[in-house]
Amino acid sequence: MKNTAPTHCFHCGLDLPKAGTITAKIANDDKFFCCNGCAQVCAIIHNSGLDSFYKHAPETRSWQTPEQAPEDTKVFDNIALQANFVRQRPDGTLQADLLIEGIHCPACVWLIEHTLRQTKGVTYAEVSYTRHRLRMRWDPEKALLSDTIYAIGNIGYKATPYEEDLEQKANKERRQELMFRMAFAGFVFANVMTAAVCLYGGDFFGIEAKWRAVFQWYSMVLTFAGIIYSGRNFFTSAWQTIKTLRLNMDVPISIGITASFLWSSTITIFPHFSAEGHVYFDSITMFVFLILAGRFLESSARETAGSTTRHLLALLPRSTRKIEANGDITLVPLSTIQQGDKLLIKPGDRVPVDGQVIAGHSEVDEAIISGESRPVVKFDGSKVIGGTLNVSGQLEIIATHIGHDSVLSQIVEMVDQAQASKVNIQNLADRIVPWFVTVVILLSIATFLFWYQDAGFAFAITTAITVLIITCPCALGLATPMAIAIGAGLGGKLGILIRRGSALEEATMINHMVFDKTGTITLGQMNLLRQEACVAEADEIFSYARSLERASEHPLAQAIELALVAYPVDESLKNFNNVAGFGVEAEFSEKTIRIGSIGWLEQHKITASPSILQQWESAESAGATVVVLFDNTQVLAWFALGDELRSEANDVLQTLQARGVGLSLITGDRQGAATAMCNQLQPLDPPINVIAEVLPGDKASKVKALQSQGLCVGMVGDGVNDAPALTQANVGIAMGQATDISAQAADIVLLGGLDRLPVALELSRQTMRTIRQNLGLSIGYNILVVPLAIAGMVHPLLAAILMPASSLLVIGNALLIHKRVKG
Repeated sequence: MKNTAPTHCFHCGLDLPKAGTITAKIANDDKFFCCNGCAQVCAIIHNSGLDSFYKHAPETRSWQTPEQAPEDTKVFDNIALQANFVRQRPDGTLQADLLIEGIHCPACVWLIEHTLRQTKGVTYAEVSYTRHRLRMRWDPEKALLSDTIYAIGNIGYKATPYEEDLEQKANKERRQELMFRMAFAGFVFANVMTAAVCLYGGDFFGIEAKWRAVFQWYSMVLTFAGIIYSGRNFFTSAWQTIKTLRLNMDVPISIGITASFLWSSTITIFPHFSAEGHVYFDSITMFVFLILAGRFLESSARETAGSTTRHLLALLPRSTRKIEANGDITLVPLSTIQQGDKLLIKPGDRVPVDGQVIAGHSEVDEAIISGESRPVVKFDGSKVIGGTLNVSGQLEIIATHIGHDSVLSQIVEMVDQAQASKVNIQNLADRIVPWFVTVVILLSIATFLFWYQDAGFAFAITTAITVLIITCPCALGLATPMAIAIGAGLGGKLGILIRRGSALEEATMINHMVFDKTGTITLGQMNLLRQEACVAEADEIFSYARSLERASEHPLAQAIELALVAYPVDESLKNFNNVAGFGVEAEFSEKTIRIGSIGWLEQHKITASPSILQQWESAESAGATVVVLFDNTQVLAWFALGDELRSEANDVLQTLQARGVGLSLITGDRQGAATAMCNQLQPLDPPINVIAEVLPGDKASKVKALQSQGLCVGMVGDGVNDAPALTQANVGIAMGQATDISAQAADIVLLGGLDRLPVALELSRQTMRTIRQNLGLSIGYNILVVPLAIAGMVHPLLAAILMPASSLLVIGNALLIHKRVKG
């Protein structure tokens, strides 16, 4: 039987490789391809309903296949290499940050993201335009890292593992190359313009034909050199996107330059081709120079927007003093420090890693983390954070968190994530930009055809070129990511971490704010105000209390355990159990002892004496929280604990209410204690709504009840106990006193204190205002200039000035966020 196995690529017609043939199902039929690029292009043609393309194509096709990605991409699948930049996520997927070379405009970002999201196994792909950094997640069971890097290479971009030093080096090289190309374009433009002045003068005063020819040939040669060196990236980028049928802004730029040059060269070589004889070499060279100048300034703005995290990481010293096992102190690179190493920090040193003080006493400036200007006293047992400044004494610490697990790294990751994320309004711009280029090209063709009939070839071609040049989707694509990057970066400087960009949009709609009490309105530093034993064996009873609270992480428990440190720990404790929302219990010598809320006491149907009830009521009316120790039959002891109001709480609540934001306080405390605490606040009109005696698991339902009333709810909590409520709220805001910034449920983390909350809301408002202004500017620009260009009322030279100017206007407006938001 004759072998009917295919031997040629279905798309390009070239011979199939002996190994590595790609098979894809097209129109329910298996097709064979020589590479992934051909398979992807064929799929795009099929999905676009253009299958008839292959009926009209020659049987043996001869067009060039998509450029192959480097063969050495397989090296990135090496496990040892991946250990440096790939992390496994809880869901089993892998995450990597890659540095992308070759990004020129927001359309490039769309192209890369769109390509990767269509790549098998990739679950997430987001590119930061300001950093040229790709964050990608993929299923290792379905794809290899080399597959994704191959896909990126196939569309004309280069991906390498992200490193901070590598990014800075790449940025420096990219800016240096851009500066050289811009400088050469400026040199060419200046010389061509000199010749153009002579030609324009000749139009008025007359010029001999031989001298006109000399100036035109001189201009043509210089312009060609300028295009080859300074403008080559426009053409390579355009060609890569044309091959994948996903056009970017370099396509109309390249078409405009090519059409202008071919027209002007034709006039130069064949002077009698056009009666007018105008050449546009000066317009071409100026256009190339202005586009490169615009991209250089745009690159500088991106550097400014992305500099926040680099400045944070720069706070870490490159070396530190390590205390060896024998007591010797050696200076070692920071990269060699491991968890558990002992380090010496002298006055004036930056703390190199997160750690715990094991010896010494000092003050540490934590302003870069918390925004608090006063140094914090550190002593044995205190926690210190990498990047903070040791002010006075000498400290010995043990490293507890290094690398990605450190507080500073978490802050950097949050800022980077926010800068790369998108708000809902950006989705519209992302859908428009890819189609914009196609529409521009079609408009240009239509303009040429219209004017060719009435005004002749010369006017028609120059007008069509003007339409190509003057339109600018870059401004539309920059409108949102530039504002988000600058807003998130500024937030990082002000102690406000934006964990997702869409939170900026949603925060502007908040009309009701819910506050958790402990650690939010109050400092969260509980103090034992009173302790009373209700039975004779006080020492034994307080020993039970300390033993139970010692195993709990609740702030109330920690305060009680600290106050009872003089009492011994009962080692007979067993079967310890944490009862969510009520307290903890355990067995001591076969006897069950519990410590927790008064409500838990009532649940077990144990009644205190009237005198004790009166004392509890008195304590709660003073704002204290009552904790009860009891067994199966009676109350054994009780404790009254108090918390201090934050000094800024009154101002924050007054500010929010003045802005029309409704206020609620949610707490697990009894109604009396919660009301008493609110009475310590300055009077509010209307008064703050108190929702008391709420279990942690029920806070989310209380938030949902407010949302059911049509309110847009923001929830401020500690980010751990309040996680369900933070998730339920339209915007979850966590109080992050350094070690709490890992509150994954929150959308925004406040590092400096509650006074950051109004600033965060103002930052959100100004960022969204800037985005709307930028979108208005970019859309308004195109609505204004495109009809003028089509009507032939704009000279190509003016178009070359206006096109980059529109992008710079959007960037400049975004940079004004720094002026509009005061910390």
